[in-house]
Amino acid sequence: MKKAIQFILVSLLVLSFVSCSSDSDSDNPVLLKKLTAVTMGQNATHTFSYSGTKLTKVAFEIEAQTDGIGYDKYVYNGDLITEIKRYDASNQNTATTQFTYNTNNQLTAVVKLQPASNYGFKNVFTYNNDGTVSVTGYSGDINSQTNLSSISEKFYFQNGEVSRKEYSSTTLSYSITYAYDSAHHPMQNVTGINAIKLYSFIANGLFGMQHNMTQQTTAISGNADTQVTMQADYNTDNYPTALYSEDGIYQYQFSYFK
Repeated sequence: MKKAIQFILVSLLVLSFVSCSSDSDSDNPVLLKKLTAVTMGQNATHTFSYSGTKLTKVAFEIEAQTDGIGYDKYVYNGDLITEIKRYDASNQNTATTQFTYNTNNQLTAVVKLQPASNYGFKNVFTYNNDGTVSVTGYSGDINSQTNLSSISEKFYFQNGEVSRKEYSSTTLSYSITYAYDSAHHPMQNVTGINAIKLYSFIANGLFGMQHNMTQQTTAISGNADTQVTMQADYNTDNYPTALYSEDGIYQYQFSYFK
């Protein structure tokens, strides 16, 4: 079960970044330049490129991972991210993630396609009357995803942040609650990132909708709760330059353009 808990606390993904609004210094916004991470002993580096405040490319090097060297290219329609295309070290497109929104610019569906294996997976987002958001998955090939997944998730919100996530499948059910600081998020000023946050939260809740996570508590039925507490160092603009867990398992360092 310890391995299952560690799997839930998965390593940092680039999509886990999010913002809510632009920094007050709009004429010279702070933009993340580089992230280095050590997650459960695995080293990773992500380097960010922009056109204005829109992401164009994120190059990554992830230690001891298949296709751990490559880059993601971002495609926009207006201020919304509509596609992220992943390339390996040989410049071969290995995966494409497509984003669909409603008229309120809320994320309604995400489809990830892997052409080499003719596999596709779709997440559908439902905005409930009580303010929660439910996520349902479907699998299939690159042309159609209609096979209902056994995995479902539900998000709860408080003060604009995800306060709780519930996960359920045929083999595992758990819930995670989150607490945050009041500082700026590392990608506070990146256009379109906030709109895809719920998709990234499926992978990792390290960062909130507006701020940085300070505590994550995972509850699995029949097991003791598992808690990760994060500490941070901040620069004079109140952006984190480092985030790290008390036990040293999770370590992240940030540098910025400005």
